[in-house]
Amino acid sequence: MAPISFSEDGGFDFAVRCILSGVAYGMAEIGEVLSVAEQIEPADLDAWFDAWTALGARIDAVAERAERAGHAHSAAQAYLRAANYRFAGFYYVLGTARAAEHLAAWKAHRRSLERSLRGRAPAVEPVRVTCGDVELRAWRFRGSGPSGLHPALLIHNGLGSPLSDVFMTGAADAMLRGWDAIVFDGPGQGHARFVDGLGPVDDWGPVGIAVLDAALALGDIDPERVVVSGIADGGFLAAVHAAADPRIAALVCDPGVMRPVDGALGSLPVDVATAWRAGESVGAMTGRDRDTAFALEKLVEQWPGSSADDVLARLALWDLGPLLDRIRVPTFVADPDAASAFAGQSAELAGVLGERAALVPFTTTEGAGLDCEIGAPQLRNQRVFDWLDEMLG
Repeated sequence: MAPISFSEDGGFDFAVRCILSGVAYGMAEIGEVLSVAEQIEPADLDAWFDAWTALGARIDAVAERAERAGHAHSAAQAYLRAANYRFAGFYYVLGTARAAEHLAAWKAHRRSLERSLRGRAPAVEPVRVTCGDVELRAWRFRGSGPSGLHPALLIHNGLGSPLSDVFMTGAADAMLRGWDAIVFDGPGQGHARFVDGLGPVDDWGPVGIAVLDAALALGDIDPERVVVSGIADGGFLAAVHAAADPRIAALVCDPGVMRPVDGALGSLPVDVATAWRAGESVGAMTGRDRDTAFALEKLVEQWPGSSADDVLARLALWDLGPLLDRIRVPTFVADPDAASAFAGQSAELAGVLGERAALVPFTTTEGAGLDCEIGAPQLRNQRVFDWLDEMLG
């Protein structure tokens, strides 16, 4: 049997797999996804943006009708699907003739997501986080089960990941298992980036500490059983938080990220990355061709006011190595065998941590070999939470 592909375009194929990963978590419907995916020709970014945006708008209308009729659960579920589809379209908008709609497309995605979150109250509630002189947006997902103190999973998203992803990267599974989940937009992420205009900060420790302070102030969270989890380059951010905060009981890195700049360079055309490593400026390459221009636009997307060279120079200073002696807690390190963004860094992190780390393989054979186990989120979450049960009781 030939390998299954959803598009001859490798980027589109991977994106469709990402969308389908959310099916088990109410983030997508298989039929809706496939009916759109088969309409889009390879490399046609305009068609991709238009098709997914239109699907998101159609599902938003479904949600609005359900909401008006008083069907709160149906509305919340549909709004979540709409948010996921709208973000799928938004991802490629910078490469289209409608790049000027970049901010509007993100806001439409976020509007759908926040409607979904509001519709889940009181199980999901907003949390106000003050970090220095900045206010950040966060939410608590309340675990099911008996009252009393709950363990909590604090999720550090990747810099460019949508907040809607947290449903399949730990929040929904946490709730089902009686855990609370804390999710948030840090500097350079989500609302903080696209509405407040905040770029990433070089020291993520105070960010994580501020979010946990706010979460613990709500009550009902067991301060002895707080776990931080990082997804994509959020694996680096979560590890920085764990190194700075003695209240953390365990750490989950999916994957292990020692040097975020490697992932950023891996997203660029090979010759562009090679040129930067050789000390050349890459900013002028924006006009070289459409693919290069899009890759460089995505590189700086989370860093307002920064050039590609600025971003790479900043990321080159982000190195987890000097902080590893300060990570004293049990650490789950996911190691998918076909990962591309940070290949080899999970094993490197686990090797340095030694007995503190559990290097957990995920394989292509079981459908979990891609970055962040795209294609098998339930398997990923089962292994994470089973391991946490064994570590924390």
